[in-house]
Amino acid sequence: MLAVKEAIIASKTFVNSLPFFARSFAEQDFAGGTGMGYDDWLKLLDKVIGKLQAPSLPTGEAARELASDCSKLSSHLERYADYLLTIPSKIRMASSFMQVDESVLKSAEEAPRFAEAVRGLKRDIDALVNELQARA
Repeated sequence: MLAVKEAIIASKTFVNSLPFFARSFAEQDFAGGTGMGYDDWLKLLDKVIGKLQAPSLPTGEAARELASDCSKLSSHLERYADYLLTIPSKIRMASSFMQVDESVLKSAEEAPRFAEAVRGLKRDIDALVNELQARA
């Protein structure tokens, strides 16, 4: 989950460095593609990560709340994985009308591989949701 958070922070940092028009387009594209904007992603991830750092899994109402947050995260992780698959073509298209750093191009080419890791995380979170629901 920390890798997803780091990737979203890196993406937000990159987008924030773009000229205004490109930045607005990229922010809207990310939010539309993943279902949430950068800040909402980071809030949800922080919330779930914080709750999972407790020494044991919660029970009762706390388990229901965490299960709800994890279910929301899971549905958005699927959209994020799908979005990651589109990154290489979007960066190539952007590079046709603006200067894109070589490291950004290389990073973009890795996005589809990261999508598979995101889907693996989604499966793990789905299993956690089932366990939390049994504890509620």
